[in-house]
Amino acid sequence: MIRILVHDKGQCDPKKCTAKRMIKFGIAKSVELRGIPKGSIILSPFAEQALSPADRPHAMKHSLVVMDLTWSNIDDMPKMKAMNERSLPFLIASNPVNWGRPMELNSAEAVVASLMILGEKEQATEITKRFGWGEEFIRLNGEMLSDYSKAATSTDVVRIQNEYLEAMKR
Repeated sequence: MIRILVHDKGQCDPKKCTAKRMIKFGIAKSVELRGIPKGSIILSPFAEQALSPADRPHAMKHSLVVMDLTWSNIDDMPKMKAMNERSLPFLIASNPVNWGRPMELNSAEAVVASLMILGEKEQATEITKRFGWGEEFIRLNGEMLSDYSKAATSTDVVRIQNEYLEAMKR
């Protein structure tokens, strides 16, 4: 089981905030920036490397961290040193706010996707049960997540992502 940490910037509607719900349900723990263990996997849309199964040992040893801030304020994302920043590959949101939008996942979707890629399918499935859109997220992205989880490296994940994007263009 991978420990999930959330750094909540307090920017979203508390009634719709999936990060707050994950904390409330005991799925994740709230953490200040200085409390993030060195070596953790930080999810960031600005990361130069994609998350891959090769990141599993770091996530298992340290943690997986999601920075909860709104997409309109994404430029406020803190820069983290001594951490392993990773981006998620192409996925489609299923939450009611961003349904069908590529790459505009909420915090819980990002965590579920990360856990699936890292080989923690059971843990990911438990999280999807807490959200009404959870099964839809897996339905929309299941094949891609399965393929990403079979990749060996970040480069392989990007290659698989590009194959999906090319197929969608056709």
